[in-house]
Amino acid sequence: MSNINLSTAMSPSITILLPPLLPVTDNDHSAWVITVNTILLTITILATTVTLISRIRVLRRVSWSDSTLFLSCIIFIPQTVCVNVASTHGIGKHRYALSNASFEKYSKTLFASQLLAIFVLGCSKAAVALLVLSLQPFEKITLACKVVLGLISTWALAALIALGKQCDEPQPWNSSPERCVNQEVLYITLGGMHMLLDVVVIGLPVALLHQVQIIRWKRHQISALFAMRILVLALTIAGLRSLRPLYNSKPLDQTWNALMPAIWLQLILSSSILCTCLPTLKRVLAELQTGMMAGAVSDFFEHSVSGHTNSGDQSGSKSDNAIGQRSGSGSTSRSPIPRDSLDVERVDSQKNLRENVILQTIDYEAFYEGPDSSRASSLHNHDSDALEMCSHGGNSRQPAL
Repeated sequence: MSNINLSTAMSPSITILLPPLLPVTDNDHSAWVITVNTILLTITILATTVTLISRIRVLRRVSWSDSTLFLSCIIFIPQTVCVNVASTHGIGKHRYALSNASFEKYSKTLFASQLLAIFVLGCSKAAVALLVLSLQPFEKITLACKVVLGLISTWALAALIALGKQCDEPQPWNSSPERCVNQEVLYITLGGMHMLLDVVVIGLPVALLHQVQIIRWKRHQISALFAMRILVLALTIAGLRSLRPLYNSKPLDQTWNALMPAIWLQLILSSSILCTCLPTLKRVLAELQTGMMAGAVSDFFEHSVSGHTNSGDQSGSKSDNAIGQRSGSGSTSRSPIPRDSLDVERVDSQKNLRENVILQTIDYEAFYEGPDSSRASSLHNHDSDALEMCSHGGNSRQPAL
């Protein structure tokens, strides 16, 4: 009797565990795809949002690079939804366990996800080229950016046509072997072209950074941020290797073997967007740094991405005002010497820099009048933010510029 009472007393405290929302069984691995996709999509949306907010705070406007990056993230959302639906109806499950309706749903959504993936990759690549182009680089880099944008557009268009025509009409999503071209060769070809374009995209900012005058360690760190896109190449290679069991297994079971290719594809898309965000996330990382995340992108790089060239003019006017205030307290001045008569020799490194972008040079004449003698010197100030003139034993004068 006591045992019955004891069991009755303990029954309310027993917790009944609910079954998992996405169970993984021996014959159903689709939960892995859905879980990975959801995590990657969340991280990508957060990173893109922070990047855009940071850029807008700095530039006070939205550039073409930002718009293209935002578009790639927006397209990534329905692409992920399509893969999740395909997972629910087939990915990670054996073909014999699926009904014809489920298999058709799987085929359609997987086909749509492939087309959307091309848009995501194309936009993420173009965002980097547009970012470099917005810096108003030298003529050769500008031409290279335009050529790369053309190549990206050509690759995206060719990939869309090839994927759309990979199987016979009127059901291009029906990937039965007898109805389609050699899909493994097709995907390897498109993946190889995708990797070559990524190598070129990495080279654009690296080439630009080696033509501007910045501190060496900053140049290396900024280059490393853009070179992180090598991760996309590594993931692409792994994804292409995972295609072999998908098309060469015996007996052929595409839905079961599509698990790893689907996961690798989502990793490629997410990393492509995240690597595009990395160079712009410097300000956020610098604010949250703990000693390891030191800022890498220079202020010049951040403020130049807007394509503005008037910052030098503003700083120049500030310097001129400072000169006028300091020279106003002096004694009577000599007649000013016209600027056209000045023949200033500039070093070769300065000639290669774009005016008002990296270096602002102000030429002026300073006269020092002493009790016994006077002398004139031509000074070159290369700092547009602060200008100081000091006189020892005499008064200083600045002619009108």
